[in-house]
Amino acid sequence: MNKPGKLPEKTPQVWLHYAKGDLAVAEREINSESPVYHTICFLCQGAAEKFLKAYLIAQGWPLKKIHDITDLLKDCMSYDQAFEVLLPNGAILNEYITAGRYPSDLAFEMMGLAEAQEALQATREIRDAVIARISPQR
Repeated sequence: MNKPGKLPEKTPQVWLHYAKGDLAVAEREINSESPVYHTICFLCQGAAEKFLKAYLIAQGWPLKKIHDITDLLKDCMSYDQAFEVLLPNGAILNEYITAGRYPSDLAFEMMGLAEAQEALQATREIRDAVIARISPQR
């Protein structure tokens, strides 16, 4: 799975695996009988973060503890300016860095079906951009 000598957290494919898992759980949850929308939003933010880190690590970016999707997209833009079109997705998903996980300024009641669908769409667009740019052998 990993190249010899590479730590799992420095391997793009491991980040992709975790990102796809987060997104898959969010997609299943939105179709459940009683969706937990704030959790869907939180999972989408985490999946997008992992997708972007996979891309960045594949470019040789040194792993940083950062959760801000907009900042990660800006880092991606230093390698490929096409990521700029995804900046609005970063703004959407940044709302859920903590709001989907902890009580905060954005009450969980304010995260409903529309917000969860928007978060899923933003994450899918980030996923698609990353997958299109990462070669399978990395």
